[in-house]
Amino acid sequence: MAKINVINLYKKIIQNYWNNRSFVLFKKPYEKKIYFFSQDEKYKKENNFFLIVSFNQNTVIRIYTKTIYSIDIECSKEMCDFISPLQNWESSLLIYSKRYKNSIEKAIETIKKNKDFEKLVLSRYIKIPFHNLYLKKTFQKLIYSYPNAFITLWYDFNHGFWLGASPELLVKCYNKELKTVALAGTIWGNHKWTNKEVEEHNVVIKYLVNFFKKFSGNICVEKTKILNMGHLHHLETPISFSFLEKPNYFKILYDMYPTPSICGFPKKNSLDYIHKYEGYQRGFYTGYFGPVYDGGDKIELYLNLRCAKIKMDKKEIVLYAGSGITKDSDVNKEYAETENKFKNILSQFIFD
Repeated sequence: MAKINVINLYKKIIQNYWNNRSFVLFKKPYEKKIYFFSQDEKYKKENNFFLIVSFNQNTVIRIYTKTIYSIDIECSKEMCDFISPLQNWESSLLIYSKRYKNSIEKAIETIKKNKDFEKLVLSRYIKIPFHNLYLKKTFQKLIYSYPNAFITLWYDFNHGFWLGASPELLVKCYNKELKTVALAGTIWGNHKWTNKEVEEHNVVIKYLVNFFKKFSGNICVEKTKILNMGHLHHLETPISFSFLEKPNYFKILYDMYPTPSICGFPKKNSLDYIHKYEGYQRGFYTGYFGPVYDGGDKIELYLNLRCAKIKMDKKEIVLYAGSGITKDSDVNKEYAETENKFKNILSQFIFD
């Protein structure tokens, strides 16, 4: 780990971009430190890399780095002023999608007819054009607005820029200990929690508890709490598992993913339904990413949520959002949830 100042960090970012080399800037939840990984294939033997995996797990990016750089975050008045209220799209409809509304209705009918179907997560995307986008200031604003999120800005020559603030840990592994969370059930603003959100959340808890039953060790399911992300509120239950012997964490990850929070339950039925009816390829949205140290001895991965793909050449932002659908879902509420998730990330972008 090496300390770096702001000026040299920006120099490295620009140098990587012009040389078509992958890089990532990220901040872990509750930490006041930004990390920087810069692609250098010569240092694969170092075994420190930032892993990025698409939803279908067919596309894998590993940003191997010679040196892990870090910079401390200071909350200057200038930066704190960035944390402003949502802009004028807070109360307005972004882009109406009759197709997505119909998809929700169809999913609810499918779940009601099929008793084996407990939950389905369907998503959509929207495109927002821009004239000038301040990427650096947007990244900074995300850091100060969502201190409890995994904040990322990464670039790859084949996939462009991606920016996001994810609230959801997938796995954190070290030695014989694995930590994860069940995060599902969302409300907006001052809305009240209902049985629908609780049941949707319990589906994820049940899946994770049953998943770990096949291993030798001890499971700990903590008390459910509320995670706040701006005006969005999520139900979150931390879960940890202590193995008797250190396992192959990548194999566990492959078997565990995707969880019902981004896919549904049962897994196979949900994946088949998504591939057949969702109507687009999610790409890296709802995939996972994070730092891997010492070849996998230490892993910290998050789901790629509240994210945006930034197409600099087309002057266009692609935003993604989804909702968890159960038999008790209300079509309009599920639709509104995706609208609010779009606004949650879009409100942080700084334009000219």
